[in-house]
Amino acid sequence: MKPSFTWLDLTSQDRDKMRRVMDLLKEEGTVDEMGLGTLRDTISDALFPGTSVLHTRLRYVLFIPWMYQEFERKRLAGNAIEEKGRDYEISLISALGNSDDSEGTIGSRAKATLSRLPSSAYWAALVRWGLFRHEQSQGWYHRHFSELVRRSRESGRADDPGVVWGREPNWHPRLPPAPAGFPGEASFALTREEAAFIQGRIEERCHGSLFAWLSKEDAVQFADHLWDEPAVGVANIKIQQVVEWARRFSLHVEGLPLFYNLLLAERKRDEHQGDTDLIERYRAEAQRWIQEELQESPFDTKGFENFMILRGRSISTPQSRFLNAWADRVRLCGESLVDDRNVRDLIERRERQLKGHRARLFNSVRLQQWDGGVGVGRMEFRWSSVRQLLKDLHQGLAN
Repeated sequence: MKPSFTWLDLTSQDRDKMRRVMDLLKEEGTVDEMGLGTLRDTISDALFPGTSVLHTRLRYVLFIPWMYQEFERKRLAGNAIEEKGRDYEISLISALGNSDDSEGTIGSRAKATLSRLPSSAYWAALVRWGLFRHEQSQGWYHRHFSELVRRSRESGRADDPGVVWGREPNWHPRLPPAPAGFPGEASFALTREEAAFIQGRIEERCHGSLFAWLSKEDAVQFADHLWDEPAVGVANIKIQQVVEWARRFSLHVEGLPLFYNLLLAERKRDEHQGDTDLIERYRAEAQRWIQEELQESPFDTKGFENFMILRGRSISTPQSRFLNAWADRVRLCGESLVDDRNVRDLIERRERQLKGHRARLFNSVRLQQWDGGVGVGRMEFRWSSVRQLLKDLHQGLAN
């Protein structure tokens, strides 16, 4: 039986947090087999605040406010917002599909059966970038919709005696208006006004981040890896330091899924007559990684922990022990790491610690279900998604 999450008895904030966790686990190439996802996410948030691996195109951060502004103008009943919103967002799929550039349309295949709507996927960005004026969840907005619309239109007296509140706009007052024909006609092409507005929001609300820097840097070349992006080289030293930690951490832990999959391939061969070609493949990949890792200075685990603390994330004791043990084995074994019994024991213990009886290395059924590769690849810290957002932004600014 596949594991599942139960949503009953969770607050909207709890549900939003759970969704974010589930979204991050979907990041291609970085399935969190060794329990390092929180560290990856901390770096991602430092680099690109408000973004998500679910983000496909930038203009969605305008589509969603435009939808809700229309609902507010019509003064829809609060209990109808969720259903009306779903119908609205589903209809947007067809409109975008008919445009000249439909790449990145969320729900282009699922259409009416789409389970995760764009408004849900982009809500954190709307809050983080200040387009939505309340630091609250989408569920909170829906529940308080009628009251919020009233407050945005008129002044009045609060429930507490002597307290008077004024107009409280729910959306940024300089939000560009929806174009004529929207949502029946829609495209991902930003106007110059729209792009400049979003650029301003990112610069103000994400100040000091790589995201803010790249949003205003004219010479972005959209490199395959964020640490290879030439524009990073002319950013300030603090941004460059974050990027360097991202690069170094990504390389250092790239070996973990390679070794993990090598162990799985060997065990599946022994227990289920698995494919021996996979063993050779992962041994070769592990050796390739070792050569690349050994060209670097030894990974500074203490420095990395201090960096995490500065970003508001304390590395847990199990994470710290695991990272230190991994770094020690890499340093001590060098090119012989692939045959080191201690590093194999380390990975086995870590999986059992994280997954218990569901650990593939100790669960014959789950081992047999293993399809030959999990979590392989460098951590990219949402760069593929952010790169497209930046392309949309700069194309809009050039209009």
